[in-house]
Amino acid sequence: MKIIIDNAKFDFNIGCKVLKAKYDTCPENFVEVLGEMWNDIVPITFQEIAQEIRNIEARRIAIGSLGITNVISQVNPKLIDKQTLSKTTTWINGEGKLETISFNDTYELYEVASEDLYKGVENGGWFANNSTHFVKCYCTSTNREYHIWVDKDSVGRTNRAENTWQNPPINAISAIAWTIQTNIEKGGIEKIVRQGDCILLKPYNDDSRLGLNMERHLTEEEYRTLLVAES
Repeated sequence: MKIIIDNAKFDFNIGCKVLKAKYDTCPENFVEVLGEMWNDIVPITFQEIAQEIRNIEARRIAIGSLGITNVISQVNPKLIDKQTLSKTTTWINGEGKLETISFNDTYELYEVASEDLYKGVENGGWFANNSTHFVKCYCTSTNREYHIWVDKDSVGRTNRAENTWQNPPINAISAIAWTIQTNIEKGGIEKIVRQGDCILLKPYNDDSRLGLNMERHLTEEEYRTLLVAES
């Protein structure tokens, strides 16, 4: 027997656990089948998703049902860097007046060991032998918590000094900067404005600085020095 969740098919037992992770109460369209056993169903874990679900789309749906906060809590993340930037920004308040406020914006960088993230997963390949990293931050408009996976090596390459081959150590600010991409060349950004999850980059008028053939990641220095307003 199969259970269909968001157009993906799951084996019955696994499907029940995915539903329990997604919903606090039994969904109406499953009450007839699962109503009596609902309270006895145990929500699926991240390790079970990794081990039992082979279909990529079904795995995506299962992870979404579990929720990123639960995923993070189940892989034993280790805090390796925490930094707070003191910022000042100007916006229009509820009375329609221009207001300048100061606030602290905190970023945390975590490392997840491969044995925790890929526990029990066969054929994990190169990724199963390397630690994984994510940065935790907060939306400036809603204060909602976000966790964003980052590529440590790519963060290092992005912030590598010219004429060197050694990547600098990754930190919370270089990680959050890396999550923003642009086709504006280095030195071509006049300022950065952040509206919640929306990042706006204003280039200089020099067209020669625009139109890279491929997008690049922002550097730590750009994030620290060019971010002029947030709301």
